[in-house]
Amino acid sequence: MCLYGNDIDDTTHPLEAGLGWITKLGKDDFIGKAAMVKAKDAGITRRLVAIELVESAFPRHGYPILDSAGIEIGTVTSGTVSPVLNKGIALGYVPVASSEVGTAVAISCHGKPVAARVVKPPFYKRPY
Repeated sequence: MCLYGNDIDDTTHPLEAGLGWITKLGKDDFIGKAAMVKAKDAGITRRLVAIELVESAFPRHGYPILDSAGIEIGTVTSGTVSPVLNKGIALGYVPVASSEVGTAVAISCHGKPVAARVVKPPFYKRPY
């Protein structure tokens, strides 16, 4: 679930946030359809991804997301420690090239890089 003001806002394109499924581009004309089609055709440059920390830390909104070389590539939009998974989880925007599931990233928590990886949402799946 995207949080307005954190994960999405008026500068976020629905396709970047993975919300293309809520808009049927094959339907008749609607407000914003031309902009959606144009963005889809041009391709997006960033994507909202789910991130799971490999090390123990508490990811917070605004923390930098780093690539494997330690270069900042994005920002955490929302994060917490999951009591069910017993690990840090976060959402954040990264370049499309870094959005593949399994991509190694890090989150800079208080200036210290903490190992993490891009995962497929949802973070938790019910066992039944």
